[in-house]
Amino acid sequence: MSRPIKLPLKRLQDVKKQKVVSIATAAAAGIVILLLVIFGAVKASSAKPFFEADIVNASRIGEETVTVNPNPYRKVKIFADGNNYVVRAKGSVADAIDAAGIEVDDDDLINVGLSEPLNTNTNIVINRVEYVTEVKLEAIEYATEYKEDDSYVVGFSKVLVDGEDGELAKTICHTYVDGKLASSDVVSTEVTEEPVDEVIVQGTADVNPIAAMSISQLDVPDYLALDENGVPTSYSNVLTGKSCAYSANPSAKTASGRQVKVGYVAVDPAIIPYGTELYIVSTDGKYVYGYAVAADTGTALLDGRILVDLFMESYDASCDWGAKQVNIYIL
Repeated sequence: MSRPIKLPLKRLQDVKKQKVVSIATAAAAGIVILLLVIFGAVKASSAKPFFEADIVNASRIGEETVTVNPNPYRKVKIFADGNNYVVRAKGSVADAIDAAGIEVDDDDLINVGLSEPLNTNTNIVINRVEYVTEVKLEAIEYATEYKEDDSYVVGFSKVLVDGEDGELAKTICHTYVDGKLASSDVVSTEVTEEPVDEVIVQGTADVNPIAAMSISQLDVPDYLALDENGVPTSYSNVLTGKSCAYSANPSAKTASGRQVKVGYVAVDPAIIPYGTELYIVSTDGKYVYGYAVAADTGTALLDGRILVDLFMESYDASCDWGAKQVNIYIL
């Protein structure tokens, strides 16, 4: 059985003092730890949070400064193809577009440069651009040229050359932005067919020159004109043969039923049908009977002795004509 140890009074007092000091020290240490915990919690609540990608360069916490690099990843909004994308990316605008899995080409419009660095306010808008080329054909209207001709009486006009429109090919580039037409521009033009100008002749003579030099008293049609050699400018055939002249009572009728008149002539209707319009002039050009119409016939014509018999206003006039070789132009 152990027996209690009795310490001297002075020694006992020293032991009690040491216990008190130890308790006080422990209490002080506890208070310090508690204060550090409270201080750390306050700093932690006021400090900015950082992401996993943040890099901490200094590990000593307390009185020394903790250095944190800015987070390289940014929250970026992208609008393209009618859709909104939100991605976290770092680097440039091109990197953000790539992170969203969006393909762009050189024609697309982007509101910021691809090489621009990302920041917290970066919003990217991509507009799709498409170019469509069209070739459009347009008519080139022909012009009208007027020519004056004293071979025709005033008021007469005739189309000598029919006008024809030409053709112009326009190459147009249509620009569509996000499927909507934004602009149309003509990039080139080419004349694929030249127009043909219309040519119209207009008479300038106060009196029809053919009527002025002709024996015939029929009204000269506007279409009839002569060239510099006295030949009609337009005819279907020409017959050459002997002509004679005759006269009759002004009230007499022709074989075709017309009343006789200077300008109505007798023919073989098997060769020149009744009603055929003619222009008759002597082969030497000195005598012009002029504009005539086949309207009568006779024995000398039917048996082929003469080609045409010209009606004259009087017996004397028919004698003056006599018998001449003539050209009969079938109009």
